[in-house]
Amino acid sequence: MSIPAYLVLGTPGSGRCGVVDDVIAKAMGENDFCAVFISRNEAPTDFDKKIASAPNAGFVHYAGLEDAAEKMLALDENKITHVFYIADSTKSLADEVENFKLLVDGGKIRLARIWSLIDCGMLYFFQNETQAYADALSHFADCLLLSRRSYVPNKFVNDLMLRYEKMRQPHLVELVDKNFRVAHPIELLIEEARRITMIFDDFDPIDELDLDEENLPEEPFSLERKPDPYMLRLNNGMRAKPLPDVSEYAAKARELESAENENL
Repeated sequence: MSIPAYLVLGTPGSGRCGVVDDVIAKAMGENDFCAVFISRNEAPTDFDKKIASAPNAGFVHYAGLEDAAEKMLALDENKITHVFYIADSTKSLADEVENFKLLVDGGKIRLARIWSLIDCGMLYFFQNETQAYADALSHFADCLLLSRRSYVPNKFVNDLMLRYEKMRQPHLVELVDKNFRVAHPIELLIEEARRITMIFDDFDPIDELDLDEENLPEEPFSLERKPDPYMLRLNNGMRAKPLPDVSEYAAKARELESAENENL
């Protein structure tokens, strides 16, 4: 039996460990045990000790894809009830999603949901530079979590939610408070796909066409699914829709927030 796994996407400091800690504390039972995979490239957070010392959770530090795959296959499915995989925020977002697909294909885990955390402070201060990244987070998300809102006008957050509503994004939207807590942690665990991306989905082209003798196309057609726009590569190996590295803007946002705090 495969273990349900949650892919957690976002920038450094967006609150990924905080949300994982909150869900573990509030939504897990006494018979659960969660393996929290986190890259050795990630900076320490205020929640590391809490997760590491929790009676129902523990960290698995990975150095890269091969190391993560080896440690994933070694998990004891009789003990581990959930996996939280915090993607390496120092790497390309598309590469990390692609790597997680390889881990799922290994058979030990199954994708339960993708959580994407948008750093609203970063997006507010540097919208022109980071909007494309936020839109990609929305594209992959089953649950879109809006964090770092303390210094952001409510109108900006409401406009962001309206943006994705107008785009007809099917994901859930959850607000994350200043302590990286969520109001409905159990809802985040529901195994229901609400994402735009289909790279994790099984695909039967014949079934998708829904053809019968009275409904045959007159023109030639292709049975190939269109590739995910963020996964598509050009002939030179580069992504057709590359995403910016926004880590520097996340760091600058923290500096601006500190300055705002001193002025209060």
